[in-house]
Amino acid sequence: MFLQSKVWIRVLGVLMFALMNIGHMKGVEYSLLSPDGKLEVRFVRTDKGTFEYKFSMGNKLVIDSSPIGYYMTNGNKIPGNDWIIANHSKRMSKSVWKPVWGKREVVPDVFNELSLELAPQSGSEKTKLSFVVRLYNDGLAFRYEFPEKQVDIQSELTGFCFVADYTAWSYNGENANIGPEKLSDIDGIRRPVVLLEVDPKCYVAIHEADLRAGNPLRLISGKGDQSFMIESSPVTLSEENCSPWRVVMAGDKLGTLVDSHIIELLNPEPQMDFSWVKPGVYVWDWRIDGAIVEDFTYSMTYPSWVRMVDFASKQGFKGLVLDANWYGPEHESESDPMKGGQAQDVRKIIQYAKSRGVGIWLYLNDVGGRNFPISETLKLYHDWGAVGVKYGFMKGSEQEKNIRTRMITELCARNQLLVDFHDGPVHPYGQMRTWPNAITREYCHAQLDAHRVFVPSTFVTSVFVNMLAGPIDMNNGMFDLRQGPTTRVDENQPVPSTVVSEAARTLVTFSGATILPDIPEYYEKYPELLSFISAQQMPWKESRTLDGKVGEYIVMMRQTDNVYLVGAVTNESARELEIPLSFLPRGQYELMLVQDGVDAHYLNNRESYQVSNQIATTNDKIKVRLAAGGGACLLLRKQLPDCLALRNGLYWTNKKIQEKKPLTIAFLGGSITQASGYRVQFEDWFKKSYPDVLLSTINAGIGGTGSDLGVVRMDSDVLAKNPDLVFVEFAVNDSQTDSLEIVRSMEGIVRKIRNHSDHVDICFLYTTNKPQENVILNGDHWRSSRIMEQIAQYYGIPSVSFDFAVAKLLRDNKLVMHALRDMDYGEKIRFTEDGTHPGSDGHAVYTETLCNSFQQMVKGTPMVQKMKVPFCETNYEKAKMYDVKKEWLSEGWEKKDGSDPFVKPFREHFSYVASTEKSGETLQFRFKGTRVGLFDIMGLRGARIKVYIDGKLIKDTRRFDKYCTYNRMNYFWMPELPYGEHSVIIEADCTPFDKMDILQTEKKMNIEELNKYEVLIGKILCVGSILE
Repeated sequence: MFLQSKVWIRVLGVLMFALMNIGHMKGVEYSLLSPDGKLEVRFVRTDKGTFEYKFSMGNKLVIDSSPIGYYMTNGNKIPGNDWIIANHSKRMSKSVWKPVWGKREVVPDVFNELSLELAPQSGSEKTKLSFVVRLYNDGLAFRYEFPEKQVDIQSELTGFCFVADYTAWSYNGENANIGPEKLSDIDGIRRPVVLLEVDPKCYVAIHEADLRAGNPLRLISGKGDQSFMIESSPVTLSEENCSPWRVVMAGDKLGTLVDSHIIELLNPEPQMDFSWVKPGVYVWDWRIDGAIVEDFTYSMTYPSWVRMVDFASKQGFKGLVLDANWYGPEHESESDPMKGGQAQDVRKIIQYAKSRGVGIWLYLNDVGGRNFPISETLKLYHDWGAVGVKYGFMKGSEQEKNIRTRMITELCARNQLLVDFHDGPVHPYGQMRTWPNAITREYCHAQLDAHRVFVPSTFVTSVFVNMLAGPIDMNNGMFDLRQGPTTRVDENQPVPSTVVSEAARTLVTFSGATILPDIPEYYEKYPELLSFISAQQMPWKESRTLDGKVGEYIVMMRQTDNVYLVGAVTNESARELEIPLSFLPRGQYELMLVQDGVDAHYLNNRESYQVSNQIATTNDKIKVRLAAGGGACLLLRKQLPDCLALRNGLYWTNKKIQEKKPLTIAFLGGSITQASGYRVQFEDWFKKSYPDVLLSTINAGIGGTGSDLGVVRMDSDVLAKNPDLVFVEFAVNDSQTDSLEIVRSMEGIVRKIRNHSDHVDICFLYTTNKPQENVILNGDHWRSSRIMEQIAQYYGIPSVSFDFAVAKLLRDNKLVMHALRDMDYGEKIRFTEDGTHPGSDGHAVYTETLCNSFQQMVKGTPMVQKMKVPFCETNYEKAKMYDVKKEWLSEGWEKKDGSDPFVKPFREHFSYVASTEKSGETLQFRFKGTRVGLFDIMGLRGARIKVYIDGKLIKDTRRFDKYCTYNRMNYFWMPELPYGEHSVIIEADCTPFDKMDILQTEKKMNIEELNKYEVLIGKILCVGSILE
């Protein structure tokens, strides 16, 4: 709740005549509070005419009187001593930012703002200045805005004068951070981010945001001072005439700063569509060069790239980063980044990777980026199909590098390329909000960079300093920590870490591209740690720093769509931590804990680790052991429900089995049921398990149909054959169906069966597909299955959740949901090759689940469920199908029966089909009810149909789509009508249209058939009854 403006912004210093003439005010002070009232900034025009600000956290003054302003190139100081506050305005803002990717999926954008217009009292100068201040709950930001189109500045006067001699840490290029050091000991330049510990419960950090022009921020301090001034050089502000935001991040704990979004929020929103940006985990070819596994030697060439791509695809990673020299020696001016070196193999691996569902990044050195037209180069990479560019060794001054970085980022965005700047890049300043493709950069000491390693304490310092600026590419996750000599070209010393710490670091480090430096075999050597990394499926839903201390340790939680991941990392000291799981929602969770072994150490026993599994809840606190230089990894998943909801079981089925009487089972559903898969496999199992029972089955599955057709098919396709048990499977095909329609249809199916006989059992089956993967992994049903469960629960109907059986195998890394046709997955189950329809192994999973559940459903004698009052009064219990009658048709129609070659494949469902190839022919009837629809044939001959109800055109639909390379049954319903009598006219429209353009296929088609336009209607669907 915002504080009222009279509270959060107030004028404190008022002289006797202030209200009469603000132009002559002396000692004026304005104050601004953060939305939660915990932070305060005061802006002061002193009696001497100087302009200053002060910043407080709670009741603690942190920054005392500090200057603002500029020296202009004309020698004038602004604001000068004769300047006044000519005007002021205030506003409060409360909105939400939903980033394309980031630390969390929803970010509150809440701040209070004060804008002060400063001007010379004499009016002798044209230059004016607006000083804009914002206070968020996690920091202060201010910037300068000029009304002129162009402003020439000599130097900036902004300062940060701290109240006491705080401890500081700062960025130090591609080296270990500077610090801890006292402010008074600093003598020279410090680059952001500069982190300061005010006290153990108060931290601030200095940075900048939205750097459009000028030099990136550099801070300078003299020996004995407790302050920073901005070290600046001449600059011309012309882009919207505003300076960068000067930012003081603030929090009562370090995690507040690490988790903050203030830097991003101070940048403009994107002006382009960035939905194509997909963050994630990548493998990398730079440090694999020379690695030997059995009889294969890795190199930066095509055969190794194929192995890396296959590994990335199997693990669900986003792709492979190809590093330097693929187009020739990177620093040589003749190396052509468009056609040099291995360009042909690069194009080849990009296409191969596409076939594996992953992407390829390409390295580009600044030499190639300058000696060849970069706009053409980046467009070419896009045309090849690359997904990102790693840009290295940019030359120039800091100001020039910033300008070039912004230019390349935009060019990459326009070519739908992600970008990662390496080798001394400009610091991140929130650009990922405006340009979400700027997904990471090497603003840190990356592991093994330049043949140098960093020690554990460097990591647990950088994540509290460098990472406050934004996403950083740190190259964590090395698993071959090499306690002996290495054969690799770019590595020549051991990495001081443990394998557990390396895995945890991949999670702790915030980056849109987590780039793994090792070969596949070393990750596969540690399957639990590999599963922890593979579970890092970005974008993150939530991130939270749970605990930590600069230079000592950090504990980070990140949440995906279906898992919670926690990584803990320590410095060179071993320690034990207690991690509260209060971030979990209620429920039970399966916890896999991987921690260092009791004998692990970052110097001499890096590979020792232990794995434990337990059930955990939000009330638990998990004790973890971190070896010296080590870490811990926690993977938490919501506990999967049982696959069977028994409810009233299968009473009548059990009775017939016990009495050894014949049994008829109907399978009602879509293509998954229609196929010779789980249905046939279950039948075979049943006959072997119950040899004394004569089994008959009814295949009532029709591909591409949902429960809204199933309910009208019940009478003819199921009940007319007198089943004893009906399995109902529509979860996948109903996945996009309106919730109310699912309820109406599923309850209609149940009530039709119960009205037919109360001696017929029913069981719902919940199938799954690739789009449901994250949902089922989280222990939840897809929306359609959840709705169906309401009906099952209400009527006491048992249900079998095939989806949870699949989720269990996915979690255990025993199943691949969407298997590529020619990919070898070893012993893993290939569930489906098209994302929806199970292969033979996938159907076997369904069958095993159904067989195990069936044995439980037929045990005992559960209570029989009698008919109940409707769950939904408007259910489709009365829905029916009608044959097309001759008297409904105009003269141009023809009746085709099952002897016609075109109708023959569908004769089981259509006794005949009404056909016409003439536009304007009509089919007319009247009905009493609420809805009407058509059950027809779509295929190569497809035409258009217009439907008029009560004289109004209700639907004009083309009965031809991109799947019409073959003939198939299809259907559609009209919108719901008020209950009553209605007239219907169905009109054929056989006007030609471009079918090949719709098909978008390279298959050879029967052109003669495509050139025909025919309407083929098999049945009329009706909720109600057709009138004679």
